Amino acid sequence: KFAGSHAGVSIGEDGVSQMGLEDIAMFRSVPDSVILYPCDGTSTMKLVEKAAAHFGNVYIRTTRMDTPIIYPPEEDFIIGGSKILKKSKNDKATVVAAGITLHEALKAYEELKKEGIYIRVIDMYSIKPLDKFSVNNAAAETKNIITVEDHYPEGGLGEAVASSIEFPCKIFMLAVKKLPLAGKPSELLDYEEISKNSIVNVVKRILN
Repeated sequence: KFAGSHAGVSIGEDGVSQMGLEDIAMFRSVPDSVILYPCDGTSTMKLVEKAAAHFGNVYIRTTRMDTPIIYPPEEDFIIGGSKILKKSKNDKATVVAAGITLHEALKAYEELKKEGIYIRVIDMYSIKPLDKFSVNNAAAETKNIITVEDHYPEGGLGEAVASSIEFPCKIFMLAVKKLPLAGKPSELLDYEEISKNSIVNVVKRILN
């Protein structure tokens, strides 16, 4: 069992040398491995329990900065599952995120909702194995998939989601594509275009 605690640009001021940005890709390449990426204290606790009980290699990617609690203590999580946090019959796109970027997706949801624009938000806490059913259902219903990750695009969440889609749809991948810098987490998420603002911009671009 493995755990990563300095993952992504969201570690902030510790700087580039401390940012794990290829960890998901590394573990995705390991046969029969499991990759879990909790977004809050509840999901972290529950997924650590699942990892301990699982026979085989498991990598848990944790978030260093403080994040709001999303799930109640009784929430259940399974390896290979996901959580649909926002959904309506009027969804124009689906945002698939995990860990720190899930919180950015939820912020984007609230901002877009004020303008009468609705998006589906999926917490893809199990990156491998991936919940292909939820992804394909969202692709079929919303026709637009946006993945957001604090990781390089190569081998990350976006590629995992894209390779699982079986329905015609547009796919937009937001990931760390610039040379990372040192700074406040919020500044770096904005700089790498994986923050709330970037999600909102992509959704509006889709609608235009």
